[in-house]
Amino acid sequence: MNYPAPTHLIVTRDYGETNRKLLAKEAAADLTRVESASRKVNISLASPEGKRLYLRCFYVSQANFHFISVFARMKLPAEDVDQVEQELRTMLDARIVLANQRIVAFEKLCHQHGIHELASYDIEPLALEAKVFSMFGRRLLELISKVDQLMPMLETLCIDEVLSTSQLITEKSQIKKTVRAVTATTRALSLGLLKRINTLPAPERKPTAPSSLPSQGDDSATSPAFTGVTQRADHPAPNPAPERVLSTPVAPSSEEVPASP
Repeated sequence: MNYPAPTHLIVTRDYGETNRKLLAKEAAADLTRVESASRKVNISLASPEGKRLYLRCFYVSQANFHFISVFARMKLPAEDVDQVEQELRTMLDARIVLANQRIVAFEKLCHQHGIHELASYDIEPLALEAKVFSMFGRRLLELISKVDQLMPMLETLCIDEVLSTSQLITEKSQIKKTVRAVTATTRALSLGLLKRINTLPAPERKPTAPSSLPSQGDDSATSPAFTGVTQRADHPAPNPAPERVLSTPVAPSSEEVPASP
């Protein structure tokens, strides 16, 4: 008679190796030359979707937020930049409201089907100290945290057959797009401002410092390392990043949706 193998022989717990690979693989904007003060916020992301969205979108978007709020304001009329900032605020607030609505809806669905404990991940959470440079970065970090909160709910509902696999994939895709679209839209807005700056008459144009330009995303072949986060003491530090920021904003990944609010 065949007996099932002991659990410890077929299940190996991950103690951070996956997170180390993610940090080594994903690149983000180099913010080492941004002189603005930042709030340090400790975060812990459990879902693979939340981790990747943070690594691929958060600091790339923050670099473009900085370009819009600081550099573009030095070159363009303040009311023009205010209008772009208001568009960003409206977009981020609307997506946070949508994420909250989904959290409430899926919590209600769990209770209706007698689910009182959510599925959990065997991979260690990604524990980081995030640097928040602006109100836009604060909102984006909140949105990513809510997406991370939603993912185990969806997994649980699928395990208990409340959602089908197709529904799970569709819901995840739609939720992830709420973050990716922010990155795409921010890049498009910063690129639009950069084009306006470049059309200014030469006497009105000031020299452009490399540290002031919109940020390159993680699809750059020349930016292999991830920067912009401070690892906690119990997590290994990522590789240092090359000290440069390119002149045009680039979308952080090929999966990103078109730049629509």
